[in-house]
Amino acid sequence: MKELLNKLSQVGILPTDSEDLVSKKVALTLLPFYVFLPALIWSFIYLVLDNPGASLVPLSYVFISLLSTFLLYKTKNFLFFEIIQLLLILFLPFILMWVLGGFYAGSFVLIWSFYAPVAALMYSENVRHGAKWFAIFLLLVFISMLFDTHLSENMQNQLPPLALKIFVFLNIGAGFGGIFFLMSQFIRNIRFISEELKKERESLFLLTHDLRSANKELEQIATCDTVTELPNRLYFQDIVYDLFKRAKTNEKIVAILFLDLDGFKSVNDTLGHDAGDMILKTVGQRLKSVVRASDTVARIGGDEFAIAIGDITDIEHVKEIAKTLIKEVNEFCPYKDHRCHVGVSIGISFYPEHGDNIEDLMQRADKAMYNIKRMGKNNYSIYKEE
Repeated sequence: MKELLNKLSQVGILPTDSEDLVSKKVALTLLPFYVFLPALIWSFIYLVLDNPGASLVPLSYVFISLLSTFLLYKTKNFLFFEIIQLLLILFLPFILMWVLGGFYAGSFVLIWSFYAPVAALMYSENVRHGAKWFAIFLLLVFISMLFDTHLSENMQNQLPPLALKIFVFLNIGAGFGGIFFLMSQFIRNIRFISEELKKERESLFLLTHDLRSANKELEQIATCDTVTELPNRLYFQDIVYDLFKRAKTNEKIVAILFLDLDGFKSVNDTLGHDAGDMILKTVGQRLKSVVRASDTVARIGGDEFAIAIGDITDIEHVKEIAKTLIKEVNEFCPYKDHRCHVGVSIGISFYPEHGDNIEDLMQRADKAMYNIKRMGKNNYSIYKEE
């Protein structure tokens, strides 16, 4: 039995539900099973007393509750289940008894609506309080059945009107008091669920914001060099690919400059990696200051940089840029009490003259750069076919 109740308590529970919402859902899901045995006993007693109309009330409640629980299992629509439970407790007894026995019969069955506060309390966290109300409910059900049995006999003997009115008043008062309590609890629960949904939306917004920030950081890591904050080799290749497409359309030239610092290893070994990182940052900034904003400067590894210059109509312009780059890099780089100095060797290749893909152009610019290294460094060279 305990295992069955555990399984039933999970019907309608969603992975995104908060702990409070789960406890409320579990309590309400088990309500039909809390009242199952008392309802059957009540129905049986009315049958023994030869009142099949009254026996239909608790039987109908049990049947429809089980059906709505089955629908909850299939659809996971908990709000529909909650509304069905509310309607059963509030309207089913009145509708059945008023149809079968008139207003007075309906008023006697109003005692069923006293189950409303029991439902509300058991739906809340105060289970002990709910159990006390449930005991009172069972007592009133028993008293109601006794009065109902004697009432049908005394009606023929002209029961004093005052006694009848008092009984009807107590029944209706208890019933509508319970209805009011359950409606209040229902509204509170709707507000609670709305607040939970609002919190989930806010949490989702914050999570989305965090994911966007994380994606930006990942994109930064994937596309930029961490020391100089310049584009890395992969991102540089993507940018150059776009430059090639525009150059082909506009019939322009793209220059690829491959740069290697001269004397960097000596500074790095002598003064340490902090000094080396400072030089790399300074050189990166100086290279960017020479070229246009539309051109791209990237660090492609170690002490090697690359520059892509697009929309070129005159190769002589690239030579002037190379001379300026060498002059800027040769300026001293202050580090603490030291004046660090590095040079730069530059190899140059052109699209489409020296190739139509970035790999070939980088290799040929790299080859031109090594020719300068062999010839004395701190200069530039344009690739030539051997």
